[in-house]
Amino acid sequence: MDPNLLPAVLRTTLPSNLEKIKYGSYTENDNDYSIHLYLKEHDIRVQEDGSDIVEFLKGKHILITGATGFLGKLLLEKLLRCCKDIGTIYVVIRTKKGVDPQSRLEDYLNNWVFCKLSQIRPNYKDKVVGISGDFEIDGLGLSDESRDILTKKVNIIYHVAATVRFDEPLKRAVKINIEGSQQIIQLAKECKKLDVFVHVSTAYSNCQEKLIKEEFYPPHIDPYKLMLMTKELPDHILENITPGMLQSIPNTYAFTKQIAEDLVRREAAGLPACIQRPSIVIASAKEPIRSWVDNIYGPVGLIEGAALGLLHTMPGNADGISDCVPADFVINNCIAASYKTARERKLDQIPIYNCTSSNSNPLRWKDLALATKHGKKVSSLILLSKGYFKFTSCWTWYYIVKFILHTIPAVIVDFVLERLGKKPLLRKAYGKIDKFIDSLVHFTLNEWEFKDQNTQSLWDELNEKDKANFPFDIKVLDWQEYFDTYLVAAREFLVKDFLDTLDEGRMLKLKLDVLHYTFVSLLIGLSVYFLACTIFFFIPLLLISITIFYLIP
Repeated sequence: MDPNLLPAVLRTTLPSNLEKIKYGSYTENDNDYSIHLYLKEHDIRVQEDGSDIVEFLKGKHILITGATGFLGKLLLEKLLRCCKDIGTIYVVIRTKKGVDPQSRLEDYLNNWVFCKLSQIRPNYKDKVVGISGDFEIDGLGLSDESRDILTKKVNIIYHVAATVRFDEPLKRAVKINIEGSQQIIQLAKECKKLDVFVHVSTAYSNCQEKLIKEEFYPPHIDPYKLMLMTKELPDHILENITPGMLQSIPNTYAFTKQIAEDLVRREAAGLPACIQRPSIVIASAKEPIRSWVDNIYGPVGLIEGAALGLLHTMPGNADGISDCVPADFVINNCIAASYKTARERKLDQIPIYNCTSSNSNPLRWKDLALATKHGKKVSSLILLSKGYFKFTSCWTWYYIVKFILHTIPAVIVDFVLERLGKKPLLRKAYGKIDKFIDSLVHFTLNEWEFKDQNTQSLWDELNEKDKANFPFDIKVLDWQEYFDTYLVAAREFLVKDFLDTLDEGRMLKLKLDVLHYTFVSLLIGLSVYFLACTIFFFIPLLLISITIFYLIP
């Protein structure tokens, strides 16, 4: 691959300005500190000798569902990197947009997330076999030949596949998240050499409760009744009754993951099985690339939207706890849980592992601003305006501020673009942002307490080598250090604006800052003038309040 088509952090040769930053010496007060930290080499090799988990994985044949998703990619990468003698890893891949599974597998294995792995294990692709399948088809869409191979060989199943769209229609969410889980459990029962079955759920699967322990909760509805209902009822009826069925659960994702857990409790009984419940998964802390992320869900989208000058406000309790966990911590916890479950092989119980942070190392929603401490020095050529953002717990205030800071600029910018013969952009973008806010607001306005004794015990039981190889102890994570490189990585992996344009991006930021503060000064001046000259004093007071609170970070 052309090195210039790779993010700077993955290249062996860098432009001279970036080379100097990479090998320089910087403190937190230096302008290039976050870029140096991001580009700096760090060893991600796993020390296999003395590792009980690596020993457990040797020769094991593994099936991963959802391997093409965010967590699935990281799971495959870590398994291949941590054990050179691991067996075959089967990944379920469906035909998409006319591209056959084998072609998709080849493209998938060339993903940037595997670049570091290719340096450590050049033949890593030889260990991976794509299996054509589809969770929306009965029998998972597996051929008889594929099913026969899996049932004869597979020792470990990591069931990560799910539709994570919060606004997914109930029928499709049930088909993938519940029926798909039922069918993968059936496959696990047929596996002749099964050591462990791991079901990846979510810590918010029972978010109707404020205290969530590592135990099963009664489902809102019987899984079998729900599956039958979604098969027999027309779509429009299902759409009408969905809000009543969800009750206090905010979306179909959490709802179907809750029901899927009860299905696992029933149907995986007698199997060596466990459930992992990660909370809000955010970019990796270290592995395989510092701050790596490939989607804009949840807080990632919030941080990036604010940094690009697109998102300025949303409803939320700034002092509320945002239970976030780095993606590589989630993967390490998942692998460790599979090892312990297989080792203990307690067929009469299914342990649950809450992989969360609030109990040991709480992060608050306002702390997401830690990403801008150094990230604002990075900038990007795709910057739209100066980045500023604040939560508000008042809906009335939110709608006022949203109208002034989102709606009015969008209308003005799109009007100008249309007059110039260009395609309008911002109104459509803010339409998507409104949907993003709707999906996240339940979590930014509420808090939960998670118990994680099983996860803590799992960590304590690991030997020192495994703790070094598979770190997931959230207590030792320094959130400021974690966020230092967040926006640098987002610039490269999300916005696809590589660090080659660093100087140009900083120049653009300087120009936008000058325009921003010129506008702020003008707004305050006019507001003060009209405050003294009109009986409609509340209008300039409102503008002054918004200016001071939002536009002057």
